[in-house]
Amino acid sequence: MALLEIKNLQLEFGSGPGAARAVDGLSLRLEAGKTLCLVGESGSGKSVTALSIAKLVACPPARYVGGEILLEGRDVLKMSARELRAIRGGVVSYVFQEPGASLNPVFRIGAQIKESLKLHRPDAATDAEVIRLLKLVGIPAPESRLRNYPHEMSGGMQQRVMIAMALASQPKLLVADEPTTALDVTIQAQIIELLGDLRRQLGMAVLLITHNLGIVGDLADDVAVMYAGQIVEHGPAREVLNRPLHPYTQALIQSVPELSTEVQRLTAIPGTVPLPGAFPSGCRFHPRCPKAQPACATQAPELLAAEVGRNVRCPYSKSEIRNPKSEFAS
Repeated sequence: MALLEIKNLQLEFGSGPGAARAVDGLSLRLEAGKTLCLVGESGSGKSVTALSIAKLVACPPARYVGGEILLEGRDVLKMSARELRAIRGGVVSYVFQEPGASLNPVFRIGAQIKESLKLHRPDAATDAEVIRLLKLVGIPAPESRLRNYPHEMSGGMQQRVMIAMALASQPKLLVADEPTTALDVTIQAQIIELLGDLRRQLGMAVLLITHNLGIVGDLADDVAVMYAGQIVEHGPAREVLNRPLHPYTQALIQSVPELSTEVQRLTAIPGTVPLPGAFPSGCRFHPRCPKAQPACATQAPELLAAEVGRNVRCPYSKSEIRNPKSEFAS
């Protein structure tokens, strides 16, 4: 049994004819101890999907209009408020983007981590356990750091504190939503390496939400590419990154700059992700797709098996990248 299985999830904002469907028929599966990366541009529906796992999207304005979210075999969408409180932190924990906005500026970080311990592991709510968690996430001199306020720490250190808070409840699933946003490249690499090390040490599963394919290769077991509320490609990370099949995945990879090549202008995807409620007919990517056919404007493609373990939402999909970029090949 999978730790997390999402089946045909449909989530709307608003009601009636004006309802905007932000997640439309999404299905995902994540095994215990594995890492799944959900990739796509801003506005694709990644964060809403992640928040839905613990039913954190406020209802209203949102409405879950279909599907199941099975966490350890139990449907989150049918849980009571008490059951939801038990799984939030107890089974699934979150690391949100921009830690400076998530940490409370008027409390010391030790007190904030200890609050999480009191909720889920009250017997372990001690300074010793806070120090252990800070050591676990690589914060130097944790004995003195636990008395720091958030503003006394760098962005990278703040993100490590957020990870320590998420780990305090010993979750089985860690959801990291854009954990490297607003961090410089060196710190980004350190945070991604830390998440990989923690996954191996603690045996937990990780769902990484990102728009940056450049950080996926060394961490993910599987990759799901999301666009306009739908999964457009899914498969093993190395296969997807080295041989992308969907034109959108290919465009995302081609937009990542290569350090070894001098170019006058970076490759970009024309246009923007359409807003929920204003999705185009047919294939939702066709207005921006350089390989669109006339039928793409009217026929909505299904997510179908293209190869063993590979699913793609495009009847014209074909791999054209034979010499993958070095950062994806490892």
